[in-house]
Amino acid sequence: MSVTRMTIDGYGQVEINNCAFRRDGRIEAQCAPDTVDFATIKVENGMLLNVDNVARKVSLPTDSALPIALTYSAEHLYDERALGLKDFALNGSDDFYPRLGYLAVGDKYTTNCIGWDSAVDTAWADESAFVSALESYATTPLYAGIAAEGCHLISASAPTVGPVLRVVEYTTMPDGQPAVKLQVYSC
Repeated sequence: MSVTRMTIDGYGQVEINNCAFRRDGRIEAQCAPDTVDFATIKVENGMLLNVDNVARKVSLPTDSALPIALTYSAEHLYDERALGLKDFALNGSDDFYPRLGYLAVGDKYTTNCIGWDSAVDTAWADESAFVSALESYATTPLYAGIAAEGCHLISASAPTVGPVLRVVEYTTMPDGQPAVKLQVYSC
């Protein structure tokens, strides 16, 4: 699978619209990022990651036996010249632990941490075709699931592994970047 991430300015963002984990405490904040998985990439808000409580690690979602959770870490200002949510991501080591919420059916959130696989959805050969598909979410159902890269894999068919989410709106993040609002259909 070769996932292409949607072009965004900076790092992934997430806006929690209505998620139960903030009310019922299904939050993980005591697991370090896996140093191998995050040696060359950062932990971005909006990523779907595996949580291994035995090893006390979060990793890219490649182990379907482990629970999946949504990254929504509190932003820290590292540079007074870069104050936007798009400027925040966690390092794989020597940084704060990420905060993740375990998803439940009905949860809704907005993120720009999305991508597609043009080998699976052959009509989406480039980003403009992908955006056109996102714009027609109301007439053609679109789904999201896990991608090995950590982003949400948008597809015309429901995923068979991991959580199943549905695109409920093509929208923007607070800074105006394109994003999708997702609702969890099954975990």
